[in-house]
Amino acid sequence: MSEAALRTETRHDEAMAAARRAGVVWRAYAGAARHLFRLVVPSLLVFVPIGVLSLAGLAMVTDESAAQVNGEFQLLGEPGWPLLVWTLVTLLASLAGQAVVVPATVVLAAGLLTGRPVTASAAMRATMRRWSPLLSLTLLGALVFVVIAAAGLGMLLWIEHLLGAFLVMVPLALLAMPCLVAVAIVVLEGASAGSALHRAYRLLRAVGPTNGGLWSGAFTLAFGVLILPAAAQQAVLWGASGHPLAHGVATSVLGLATPAFQGMVIARLLLHRLAIRRLVTEFGQIVERLPECGPSPLRPVRVVAALLLPGLLYGGTMLVNPFGWLEVTQTVVTASWSREGAAEPQPDGRPKPAISGWDLQAIHAGEGGRMVMLMDSFAQAKLLTCTDSTCARTRYAWAEPVGAAETPRAPAARLVGGRLVVATWAQQGDPFDEDWRARLGLLMCDATGCVPAPGGRPIAEATQDTEDRIVAMTQHPYGGLMLAQVRPLPGQDGEMLSVTRCDDPACTSPRTKDVAKLPFSTSSYQDRGLVIGVAPVADPVVLRFDEDTGAISVITCEDHECARMRVEQPVKGGETWRHEEHRDRSGATMAIRYDGRPVIAYRDSADGSIRLLDCRNQACSQADTAVLSAPGQDHLAPALVLDASERALVAYQDLDREQLVVAACTGTRCTHTPVAKMRNSPGFGLAMTLDGRGRPVIAWMDGSPYYDDWHLVVTVPHSVP
Repeated sequence: MSEAALRTETRHDEAMAAARRAGVVWRAYAGAARHLFRLVVPSLLVFVPIGVLSLAGLAMVTDESAAQVNGEFQLLGEPGWPLLVWTLVTLLASLAGQAVVVPATVVLAAGLLTGRPVTASAAMRATMRRWSPLLSLTLLGALVFVVIAAAGLGMLLWIEHLLGAFLVMVPLALLAMPCLVAVAIVVLEGASAGSALHRAYRLLRAVGPTNGGLWSGAFTLAFGVLILPAAAQQAVLWGASGHPLAHGVATSVLGLATPAFQGMVIARLLLHRLAIRRLVTEFGQIVERLPECGPSPLRPVRVVAALLLPGLLYGGTMLVNPFGWLEVTQTVVTASWSREGAAEPQPDGRPKPAISGWDLQAIHAGEGGRMVMLMDSFAQAKLLTCTDSTCARTRYAWAEPVGAAETPRAPAARLVGGRLVVATWAQQGDPFDEDWRARLGLLMCDATGCVPAPGGRPIAEATQDTEDRIVAMTQHPYGGLMLAQVRPLPGQDGEMLSVTRCDDPACTSPRTKDVAKLPFSTSSYQDRGLVIGVAPVADPVVLRFDEDTGAISVITCEDHECARMRVEQPVKGGETWRHEEHRDRSGATMAIRYDGRPVIAYRDSADGSIRLLDCRNQACSQADTAVLSAPGQDHLAPALVLDASERALVAYQDLDREQLVVAACTGTRCTHTPVAKMRNSPGFGLAMTLDGRGRPVIAWMDGSPYYDDWHLVVTVPHSVP
């Protein structure tokens, strides 16, 4: 035997001895990390141009649905055709690139594992020469994926349980894993697609009690090629969340480096199975078929620059935002919350408050940039306090004391300085007894909790006959409060509207006056049926929404003493198709301009559309109407604020596009800006305020409380055009 042949045989023996060692995945990952700069070159040559071109093209085909949410690019609505076509082109190019990069990396890995390293260009040429069987394997893999997905979906539809679909899909996916070894056999042994598949399954069959088998090889491929890279990707996404540049660089580097580890696992598993079965001839043929070339010189600076380039471009684009995409900060407040309250009692004997999908009533700007949400439905009211407008950190506590009446729902108003005042009913006796009484008082709330208003006096009293009351409250321009109440008239049709004036926030001297009889029926469960505002001359402006007919009445004073009241009905209401289950979605809200003219946003009960009334005078005897959304049975009543330029900002749900939208209206000329994507069904809570920078802060329920897939979300668009 010649000296060259002896050296070759010795090299083969050493390579087989190294390949025979157990621990395929961790040895492959260690080898990939050690030779990363060589193994990553095919990925750089293919994916860096695709990534740069796709990012450049994305900027040209995006439309108004594009936004930066928490520093990351997202589509808030259905993409247009140009974006769909470009996405499809990019996806196909990426899949084609993957079909080239992974086999080429397998060739590079095999050369390193057998002591016969090859250049990246030679590995890619060897891959391209095998394009026909590789294409057949790629198409077969796509077909297998479709079959597995269809089987899982069929099981899910059959038993309506996700675990059943999981139990069907996982074994099928494991059985398909040897197809990856077939890729290595095609490029390293020159086999056809069919023979490579047959050989891959035959090679991975049981070869002894200690040497693994088909399932062992399938799990090795699943962990090394799919599970561990996916887990690393999720860890990177979590660690770099909120940091666009770090997120872009980390995901780019990881995405480009992943094929190096995948190719090394596939190559090492193939060589490992050949070695433990002592297939010396086949092992030697793989080595001899490797391209005749030496290793290429390392250029670490170029490799590092290419690894960082896509991430730096993406991160820089997100930081600078040269294309003017809408910037949004969004927090899913209840992402880690339990739907049930904690069992351990608090000092007052109550458990910690739970949260439900019905609770959200209002959001107010608090002290020091805090946001305070009033939560109230079928128990005592709670306050959810956020440290800032993003609501990333929260405090959730009871607002009303023990013994407060659970209905009617508590209103709140923001005071100068950011404190909150909450109206609460203190009850006496059993609610089912005839002598039951409840007195309306005030609580003063800050970040630490709520206490009774010092020196406050009862504002009103409810009995069994007048229990169904609705209360609305607002701050008086001179530092006090103004409250509106409607109560049923025992033995009569309609209700009585009264207004209470308080000269100080504690309401130490309340002055209440009945001002108008209205032909409506009162329901204490109605959330958005009564609103009070204050005109520039400190006179009340009251809005009353009739949930039965959809009529809207505006009640104002004809004189400064409010001796005579004026009742206008800008929306007459009438026949409605609203179903009983959508009763809680009805309602209206109002804001008062500096000149005293009201602006009203409401859900039209006749067709379910969201509309805006721009009143021409304080009494709203004449008004212009803008239709903000198409009719929809599931629409929720909108939220409304006025910005610094007195534009009306209306937040509403666009059910057709599954978006949360903010309409900015000057008069009835409105622009519509999607600010969030609804992931679940339309929820039962929507509230809005302005933070200290004049940005709208929108709290909303994503998903119906009838199911368990709802969440409380806070969305802050940085600007609304």
